Amino acid sequence: MNRFVLTQAELAIILHYLVGEALAIQNTTNDLAVSTEQLQAAEDELYDRGILLRDPFSNQLTITGELALLLEATLQPSTLAILSITEREGTGLPKYFSFTDELIVLNYVDSQGLQTFLELGTLDHVINQIIELTTQPFLAHANLPSTAELTALMPEAEKAALLLIIKEPAAATSQPTSLSWLVAHDSLWLADPQAAKPETTPVQRIDQAQLSDLLHTTILAHLVQQPS
Repeated sequence: MNRFVLTQAELAIILHYLVGEALAIQNTTNDLAVSTEQLQAAEDELYDRGILLRDPFSNQLTITGELALLLEATLQPSTLAILSITEREGTGLPKYFSFTDELIVLNYVDSQGLQTFLELGTLDHVINQIIELTTQPFLAHANLPSTAELTALMPEAEKAALLLIIKEPAAATSQPTSLSWLVAHDSLWLADPQAAKPETTPVQRIDQAQLSDLLHTTILAHLVQQPS
């Protein structure tokens, strides 16, 4: 599976070649607070890495096909899932799962400002990524109740996750579906963010297998073209 990691300047160069003259380099330097020298260095680095290629017929630079496909899927998904994770240290930057008829791409920005584009093979790979990012191995706590009040759990929560799933996000009528869960007391709890008063609605204790099944069913229902 393809994986590309780009700096902001490198991404600006890539988008310039992807959309042509629609993206002005002068505007890019203003928007990203990078100099033309940094952009030139980024272009040279991309050429050295084989991400920018020179067309032997036109002598023009172009993007490697593998990255172009990932960017196209990221920019124009048929279904988009946005994962936000809040930990005790704060809320991290969201992660975007873009689905098309041909590709699934995970895109995120890390703490150093680097953009990652990762091709995921199947829906199972997506679910495994979400489970790995938002849960942990749990101990058995037979004395815990099957439900609890969200307000009672939040002070003890180690991690909380919100997943928004949007079918045909470019459509004006698109409405997101949301799933929310948290880790507290070494257990996994499923919340209802769409409840009238989610803070007072009881949350249900579940296991990773149940969360995995719920993610699979919910995401699958929002895919424009379901896998065969």
